[in-house]
Amino acid sequence: MFDQLEKLIRNEITLSPELWKRLQSVGTEISIKKNHYLLKQGEVCHHGYFLNKGSLIQLFQHENGKEIVLGFYIDHVYSFISSPRSYFTGTGSTFEIKALEDCTLIAFHKDNLEGMSQEFPEFSIFYHHITANALHNMYLFSAMRLSLSAEDFFIYLMNNNPAFLQRIPDKYIARFIGVSDEWLSKVKKKIIRNQ
Repeated sequence: MFDQLEKLIRNEITLSPELWKRLQSVGTEISIKKNHYLLKQGEVCHHGYFLNKGSLIQLFQHENGKEIVLGFYIDHVYSFISSPRSYFTGTGSTFEIKALEDCTLIAFHKDNLEGMSQEFPEFSIFYHHITANALHNMYLFSAMRLSLSAEDFFIYLMNNNPAFLQRIPDKYIARFIGVSDEWLSKVKKKIIRNQ
């Protein structure tokens, strides 16, 4: 259950036996079935999650009924999951996180993550690094989506995040880009034809 997390941590910091023992003692494996929610809008996010297997999507449900895709989490690509504002402020989440595939995750309560950060300076570095990366990726996608045409944004995803296009259903990719399913289908055919 902890193999991927151990590898991720060892790539960033020196993992002491004491820290490793603590991580294993406070982490809890959870499973989320496809189309079920890890977090619903309005719920408080008390945990940080490491995704072992599967994929999830971050959604915003507008009051007008429109569903807006904000981002994706895929094992081996973006493995730390939380709802940042809710997680850090203790307020209800504005977003939802939904499983696109059957998922297994390791859940760590915020208090445990922060406690380990205080007790183990090396873990503090790792914890802040993955949190900053998650926020950076969210802002980067937002900037790319606003600064590129829909077609160029699709090409950007294709070149920089091919796992998204391999694992995420097209309807969610289309919503992430801000286009119709039909438009995405035409552009994909055009790009494949031109390659």
